Amino acid sequence: MWLWHNGELRGSSEVTIPVEDHGFLYGMGLFETFRTFNSIPFLFDLHWERLEKSLAELWIDLPYTKQEMEQAIQDVVRQNGTPNLYVRLNVSAGVAPLGLYDGRYTRPNVTLLVKPLPESFQPTEKRLEAIPFPRSRPEAAFRLKSHHYMNNILGKRMLVDREAEGLFADDSGHVVEGLVSNIFWVEADQLWTTPLATGPLAGVTRRWVMDTFDVKERDVTFAELTQADEIWLTNSVQQIAPVTDYAGNSYPGKDGAKFKACWSVLLHAIEREETR
Repeated sequence: MWLWHNGELRGSSEVTIPVEDHGFLYGMGLFETFRTFNSIPFLFDLHWERLEKSLAELWIDLPYTKQEMEQAIQDVVRQNGTPNLYVRLNVSAGVAPLGLYDGRYTRPNVTLLVKPLPESFQPTEKRLEAIPFPRSRPEAAFRLKSHHYMNNILGKRMLVDREAEGLFADDSGHVVEGLVSNIFWVEADQLWTTPLATGPLAGVTRRWVMDTFDVKERDVTFAELTQADEIWLTNSVQQIAPVTDYAGNSYPGKDGAKFKACWSVLLHAIEREETR
């Protein structure tokens, strides 16, 4: 696949990062994962807003404007000849003196990594499994979509069902989020999600769902979640993934009434962005 790196289209084997880059040495880096539909990055405005907020938190100066990055996405889509792509916009802080650096990063390494996605976009049903150790606390005042993924990787290794999505709780036993997802559930026709105060990532699809539907926030434990009528997972590639199995219980998955209504609205939103 062709990538975009620091302003240029390159083959994946041609892209390198210096060993002195603090994203490599100290995890000082951020990324946004999203997907294109018919060459258009879905909900990109919200991804850009989150990225700018996170860059300010880490004192990383991005040398590209939103318009320049949108053009870069179009360039990499066209070069690969694939209108439906998984895209990771990665910002690694850049080279700085060895040691704990307390200055601004003014020359980050910026990369668009991609992989193809199927032409057809259908709901992806998931099984859900509780992870037996707690979610790490956010790195800053809020959880960054950063290079710090050790907690997630170790959590995935603990899964009995390696195809399931793992579910984290905090030290108090309150559900936080999935390995790569936010969580929603339906009880008595009310849609719920976990509060950001518990420590989940402020997911872009999570925000879209909350802006579009009547959603309330509350704490929930692993055991309490089993009483849900429907459970969904959200991320920026599958968008909304309905759960079929959790803790020995079955759930309606893509046949859930609330899910079907939400999925229909999502498809209309995708169509609108494609025709903007």
